[in-house]
Amino acid sequence: MHNPFLKRPSRGLSQVEVVISTIIISVLMVSSLSTIAASRRSQLAESNEVGGLAIAEALLAEITQLPVRDPACDCGFGPESGETGTSRIGFDDVDDYHNLVDFPPKSRSGISLSGYSDLSRNVSIDMVSVNNWNTTATNYEGVYRITIRVLRDNIECARLVGYRSAGSQGAATVINSSLN
Repeated sequence: MHNPFLKRPSRGLSQVEVVISTIIISVLMVSSLSTIAASRRSQLAESNEVGGLAIAEALLAEITQLPVRDPACDCGFGPESGETGTSRIGFDDVDDYHNLVDFPPKSRSGISLSGYSDLSRNVSIDMVSVNNWNTTATNYEGVYRITIRVLRDNIECARLVGYRSAGSQGAATVINSSLN
C-alpha cells in the first residue's frame, strides 16, 4: 500500500548537482585547453628553429664557397658597387654578404624560397683575430666570423655562426647552430 506521507526518491539531478558538475567540467576544459595551447607554442617554436636553421645553413654554405678576398681587387670590406640588389649573383667574396638583410629569404639568383615568406635572414661578417676567434679585429688577419640570424616578426628563432679563413676554401666551422 502506498503511504502519501513518505517522500519518493528523486530520479533527476538537483540544481546543486548540475552547478557542481558544470564547474568541474569548466575547470577541466580550461586546463586541457591551456595544455593544448602550450604544446602548440612549443611545436611552433621548434618548427621555427628547425626551419630557421635550414635556411641559415643554406646561406652559410653559399657564403663559404666564395673566396675570402675579392679576386678582382683589394677593394676593402663589404660589397663593392654593383654587388647589391635583389640577387646575390654578383657577390664574389665572403665580405660582400656583410649587413645583408634577406626578407623574404631568397636564393642566390633572387627567387623567394617557398614556405619561408615570414622569415628574414640577417648576416654579419666580422674580421676576427687569428689567435682568438671570439675577438673582433680591426684589420683582416685571415679569418672571418659569419653570423646568420633568422628572425620571425623581429624575434630571433635561429642563429648560425661559422668561420671562414683563406686556408679553408669552402669550409666553415659551425660554433652555434641554435638558440641557447
